[in-house]
Amino acid sequence: MLRRGWLLILTLSVILPAQAQTIQATLAGQPYQLELVADPDSRRQGLMGRASLAAGEGMLFDFPVSTRPAIWMRNMQISLDLLFVDENAQLVQVFTEVPPCTASPCAIYQADQALRFVIEVAPGTVETLGLEVGDQLDLADHQLSAPPPY
Repeated sequence: MLRRGWLLILTLSVILPAQAQTIQATLAGQPYQLELVADPDSRRQGLMGRASLAAGEGMLFDFPVSTRPAIWMRNMQISLDLLFVDENAQLVQVFTEVPPCTASPCAIYQADQALRFVIEVAPGTVETLGLEVGDQLDLADHQLSAPPPY
């Protein structure tokens, strides 16, 4: 009986996805729950396949040192605002109301410089919050942690 219990636990751990790590960030004074993605597979998956993104939620992509992130909207179902953020949590570039890509080739939204983070939030967030290049974001001190190795 004990063996079956362990087998069930092992099976569920393979089938059920691991609980994503989240960051309690503050963007323009508003609290945001950002799902952290810091490995190649989770960065590749991103928000692909999701049908909605609630206000106050988003995804924080953490990139290795010297990365010039490039985001595309292939297989996306929703539009997004993209915030490109440096290693000091300063907003350096913005793309608003980025639509899903419905046919190849897909547009690529690339940073003008190497940076550490990209934040994806619901469309209209930049306008609603009045975010501007140069704004300092509060990433709950995540920027003080070491960047991912790959």
